[in-house]
Amino acid sequence: MAGSRTLSMAARVHAMLWGVFSLGGFISAFLLPVLIYINNIAYPLGLWPAGSTDPTSILVASRLSTLFIFVTVAGSLFHGVFRFMSTLPELGLRGAGEKLAAVGYAIAGTAIVMLIVYLLALNPGLLRLP
Repeated sequence: MAGSRTLSMAARVHAMLWGVFSLGGFISAFLLPVLIYINNIAYPLGLWPAGSTDPTSILVASRLSTLFIFVTVAGSLFHGVFRFMSTLPELGLRGAGEKLAAVGYAIAGTAIVMLIVYLLALNPGLLRLP
């Protein structure tokens, strides 16, 4: 009887991935527009009080703002790949879903690693203990 109530490991992982997917959707909807506004609207129009400094380098000056950029970009990447995977069966590509999912996650993983390298290049002292 106890076995009938417990979820399988695959069901638990699937539920956890849906949770991360919804978090990525929240991030994409609420935090990504802030970054787009700062970098693509406010800075070019002179609304950002940055002087001659790029706003991205100002945003990476502290650990909290670097974490903000990382969570925003990485969450949006994961959300996009997971949304793409969930629409594959509707497009009739159920058989190719695993291969396309592997490619999608490889692209997202590579982009996240490149983001980490970029953020560390902007702020080399990021990993130093306070």
